[in-house]
Amino acid sequence: MKPTVVKVDPDQIENLHGRLLDSKDSSDLATKSEYEAFRIMFAGEAIIGYTSGKIVSNGPHSAAAVQNAILEMTPNTVVPLVIGSDEAGKGEWLGPMTVAAVALTPEQTAMMRALGVMDSKSMSVVRISELSKTVRRNALKVESLLISPETFNSQIEEFRKEGKNLNDMLAWAHTKVISEVYETIRTRDEPIKIVVDQFARVKTEARLRGKLDLGTIELVQRPKAEDEIAVAAASIIAREAREAWIDWACEKFGYDLRELSVREAYDHANKNTFAKTTYLQSEIDRKS
Repeated sequence: MKPTVVKVDPDQIENLHGRLLDSKDSSDLATKSEYEAFRIMFAGEAIIGYTSGKIVSNGPHSAAAVQNAILEMTPNTVVPLVIGSDEAGKGEWLGPMTVAAVALTPEQTAMMRALGVMDSKSMSVVRISELSKTVRRNALKVESLLISPETFNSQIEEFRKEGKNLNDMLAWAHTKVISEVYETIRTRDEPIKIVVDQFARVKTEARLRGKLDLGTIELVQRPKAEDEIAVAAASIIAREAREAWIDWACEKFGYDLRELSVREAYDHANKNTFAKTTYLQSEIDRKS
């Protein structure tokens, strides 16, 4: 069995450590590096907690123990529902740009964390596919938007004619999925927080303000927002949608588009259908 990896907030490490040690099946071990917060033997299986918040379990019993401990740490105080949004493919020439938003209750956040939802950048495509099903099955609401290369190419030109750029397109796309998620949960009693990975603070807030009453909603835009589980879940949905589209395009063309060089893609007669041509042009110019 492969090790199971989950991520918790670093300030929860000691709480988790204590809860795991409460079991008669666990015993404390000496840590082996400055990066380890704790090391436990649980039912003959090692659990290693790192200062970064990463928890690695080396067997099914230890993984279950970690999941249960994380679920027990769900706060009892009133905390908001969180809508997190993220995108994939914005800086890559191959395939679409995808944007997703995910709404989670505090209980769902704890469950997602326990099941291994975290920033998708460090995950394999197979793991992303697995976790996307987990997110869709357990989230309060999921919305996604796929902008095909052909649509992206035409839309970015329209934005540029209006004196706008990629950040304006991103702000529009994030606002679209966030507002669609919000419409399904806005009648609930809990307070709502929206978390977006920061890319263009003023433009994003202006777009959202045109759709939502931000006087009643907490809006957070910050770098590295993927440590918020709802944002991490959105990143998984967005990346899975992008990879699935590329798989479909590869089957349509009859060969692996991922193996095309920049030059081969640029010279392809149908590049507009599978590539963001402005990015291809930038790559060609950079290498000239």
